[in-house]
Amino acid sequence: MPTPLIAAIVLSAAAAIAADWNEGKPPLFKLLKPLTTILITVLAWQAPDSLYRSALLAALLLSLIGDIALMYESNAAFLAGLGSFLLAHLVFMLAFLHGVETYRLPGWAALFLVYGVALGIVLVRRAEAALRVPVIVYALVLTGMALTAALRWQALGGVTGGFAMLGAALFVLSDSALGVRKFVTRYRGAQGLILATYWGGIACIAWSAQGVAP
Repeated sequence: MPTPLIAAIVLSAAAAIAADWNEGKPPLFKLLKPLTTILITVLAWQAPDSLYRSALLAALLLSLIGDIALMYESNAAFLAGLGSFLLAHLVFMLAFLHGVETYRLPGWAALFLVYGVALGIVLVRRAEAALRVPVIVYALVLTGMALTAALRWQALGGVTGGFAMLGAALFVLSDSALGVRKFVTRYRGAQGLILATYWGGIACIAWSAQGVAP
């Protein structure tokens, strides 16, 4: 296990969250936010070489672009971030299907679908008109990412299935917390919740590549 790298990820993430606890976007945060995602990308890169790892690296690079865009508050920056993460989720979906031969969802995966629809309805009602269609599309793709992770867990299990599933669930939680802050109401500790679950999610997904044979 790459213990020094994991320690560096945890320290960078904790420092970034502490630096931006009040959401003032100080220079230190703007340095540490992309740095944390880069360190998680290195974690995926250290996994055995495989098509799965390559797809994860591409998705994580798209996530990095989204990270940078979402450090700014304008609708244009939000849409750029949304688009980058939407593409990242599509690539994650392709990755999660790699090596899966039996497409059978566990019954509990229906919860992702119900949750995605409910969250989409809540956010769309609060979003301004120009953002409603992008929010709907993003919610559908996010739900699809979670469902493909469930497929991977059901078909393959082990490190690759378990960590992909856990990572996807944390990613859904992070995006939910972000959507509520953006469209419903700002709340104390939002940035900490959003970032902790986001980095925890992509770190789990990155680690899932360790369970894939070259």
